[in-house]
Amino acid sequence: MEFKKYKDYLISCWMPEHEAEHSTRHLMVAGWNMLLDEVFSPLIEKELGMRYIGNRVWVDDYSKHRRKVLSLFQQTDLDGSFKWGWNYDFVPKISGGKAVYVRTDKSVFTHIFENIHDNHNKTAEQFYKKSDMVFDRCAIDIADFENSMKQKVKEHTDAFYTTLPLIRSFYDATETYEQTIGMIDTLLESNYYRFIQGDYLYMTKLFLQQYVGIEQDNEKELRELFEADSLGESVLQKFAKIPKDFE
Repeated sequence: MEFKKYKDYLISCWMPEHEAEHSTRHLMVAGWNMLLDEVFSPLIEKELGMRYIGNRVWVDDYSKHRRKVLSLFQQTDLDGSFKWGWNYDFVPKISGGKAVYVRTDKSVFTHIFENIHDNHNKTAEQFYKKSDMVFDRCAIDIADFENSMKQKVKEHTDAFYTTLPLIRSFYDATETYEQTIGMIDTLLESNYYRFIQGDYLYMTKLFLQQYVGIEQDNEKELRELFEADSLGESVLQKFAKIPKDFE
């Protein structure tokens, strides 16, 4: 890997009066985006069969109205980890005051996801330290630039391979639509996922249940979910267009 180009994307993290005393710099966001692509894209294609579509997002191709999505989940502006989940071509997203489809690479959206902070697989989760799954754009040593960048690449690579078993566990546990509905129930039991995914989880569950033919008064529950919201009719219009090709 050629590191010279990254020298153009270094930024000082020190007050001007102290900058000369320190040799560490941060990568600018644009430089970090380049590094994320260069380090992760070959690994993700090899291990998960997913391609990079820009904006720190990797996907595979649609199959049976859904595709896998892997993306950066940021704890702070300086570091991040992964989140992984599913994008559905018939489940909408709320945007601009209405329900819209998110089917293209440009509009990709993760309807249901996990990240490193709370995992359904508690057996696997206990073997990994969350700190080992986090990577950052900090502390590039300009006094030893080549070795410092090699170490940064190693940190990113190690974080990916530490996270990979959790990613695979999730996709194994959501291999079918019925399993995915069960996973949504599991995530809804988590205060964390109820907080960060909110009504999207429940809305997605209702759409999936309708698609697979699980009759649970899905439309009624969807109306109740948006009872006090003007978005209701827009969501219901998309609900009425759910494909009828489940096998």
